[in-house]
Amino acid sequence: MIQQRCSASAWMDAFLDERMHLHGLTFSSIHTMRIELNGWLRWLNARGIAWDGVTPSDIRLWLGHYREYADSTMQKKTAILRSLYRWARAHELVESDPWQPIVRVCNNRPWRPRFTPSIRAVDLLLSQPDVTTMIGVRDRAILELLYATGLRAAELLGLACHQVASGDSDRIIAVMGKGQKERIVIYGRTAQTWLRYYLRVARPQLLARAEIPAGRVTQFFVHPGYMGSLSYQNFRRMVRDYADAAGLPLLTAHSLRHAFATHLYQGGANLRVIQELLGHSHLATTCIYARPAPELMLAFIERFHPRGIHYDRSQRCQPRDTLIRPVTSLRPVQKDHLALFDRWLVKTAT
Repeated sequence: MIQQRCSASAWMDAFLDERMHLHGLTFSSIHTMRIELNGWLRWLNARGIAWDGVTPSDIRLWLGHYREYADSTMQKKTAILRSLYRWARAHELVESDPWQPIVRVCNNRPWRPRFTPSIRAVDLLLSQPDVTTMIGVRDRAILELLYATGLRAAELLGLACHQVASGDSDRIIAVMGKGQKERIVIYGRTAQTWLRYYLRVARPQLLARAEIPAGRVTQFFVHPGYMGSLSYQNFRRMVRDYADAAGLPLLTAHSLRHAFATHLYQGGANLRVIQELLGHSHLATTCIYARPAPELMLAFIERFHPRGIHYDRSQRCQPRDTLIRPVTSLRPVQKDHLALFDRWLVKTAT
């Protein structure tokens, strides 16, 4: 049993240490939990409430204070606090768990990505960095790797130099994902070209600009600032700036992960393979990322809707099975139609 300490911050450190070493949470997850717990302690201190003397009434007051927040935000906050007091009760730091009487409200609405960029939108984004500068080369390598592998932001920022080989045939990276689960990601030759150029030319110059020895920083992607490491804030701001410049304000770093999976599925990839590449534990999660191609949906509308240009009125009363035919048997959709449809997708995202 952990001995009681004088301050709530010491108990919080013990809780986070256990979550990191026994439950395998990543550094970024621990950092997020620390931010939420510090916010909880500030809210308690402003009302003169000790963290180990919280009652269900206090929790209901706190929930009412944040009722305007999004469901996903509240689920994250409550999950962290529930785990804290469950841990404190198990170590006899509190007499009872104040969260136990609080009914857990589950959001049954399936989560959907807010915006999945088209192939043309991704190409437009990738063309934004100024590759005549070393920062631009680094940013282009980051965007190419995100789109080529579907890496999460934490996985990309956690890459070390020894994980990314620069050989002609080495295009495989072993990354540590959520829950300390290792998986293999594979990238194409375009991403390999930019990664090789960044590693051999841009990265040494960025470290030299920051006056940092190359061997001191193990992180693959660096920043010419203090300590030379690329922070999540700088990474997020970089993607945001390029998305705004491309006229895609809804696009984020995670959107490229969705684009990676969606474009694989639209190209005919097997869902099980996509599941392995994304590192999902359940196939149902992968299905959220998989969306039919716009040209496929347009072809079905033209074939089966009464206003479609290929609609056959003589078959509208036939059994349903006879109407289902392979998509390859349909006449190809005109390219100008696809261009209009793709421009509409980009326009609706702005």
